[in-house]
Amino acid sequence: MSTYPLAGPAQARELPPLSPMLAMIGSLPPPETEGEFAYETLWNGARTLVHLPADGTVRLVSATGLDTTSQYPELRALAGLLPAPEAVLDGEIVVLDDQGRPSVERLQQRMSLHHPAAVDRARQDLPAWMVIYDVLYLGEPVIQLPYTARRDLLDDLGLPAHGVIVPAAWPSMADEAMENSRREGFDGIVAKRFTSPYLPGRRTRDWIKIKHLAPAG
Repeated sequence: MSTYPLAGPAQARELPPLSPMLAMIGSLPPPETEGEFAYETLWNGARTLVHLPADGTVRLVSATGLDTTSQYPELRALAGLLPAPEAVLDGEIVVLDDQGRPSVERLQQRMSLHHPAAVDRARQDLPAWMVIYDVLYLGEPVIQLPYTARRDLLDDLGLPAHGVIVPAAWPSMADEAMENSRREGFDGIVAKRFTSPYLPGRRTRDWIKIKHLAPAG
């Protein structure tokens, strides 16, 4: 039974209050359990839940619960990606460097801006992108579904568009994913257990953040 009651068709549905699921920092799963995970690129952006009430609006909520919609006006275009049903998506806001890789420095510059005029100028020089990698709500709560089912829902949405990135998931291929992220200039990968439900606000080993070791010197 759904933990969030759904309103009738004549009523506006209130999207559930949710907080992001968190990853543990660790190392690659051993060979005997490697096949229990999918592997995604580590983006190191600003964790954000995207609320799409299917009324032509979008609301961006930070990991600490702050409404950051006004800081990223270019991401209001997300409202047109899913005309229906209501949805809550999980991801990260990133700002890319000249090579198309996420830049922490550029993101920090963008996050520091709040005045509308400064934000408007920055959207030209430091445009924000939305990396979306999970679905929490799609007409009804889906957090109880395993990662594989939620990932299928995400892929079926057909979201990739200008300003939106849906990262690839590498099933059961830890070494390949790690090497690909190194080659592409990312900091590492996140291992996500196939069977794991989405646990709002929880940090568990169902998600493991694995970073590349800094070179000695």
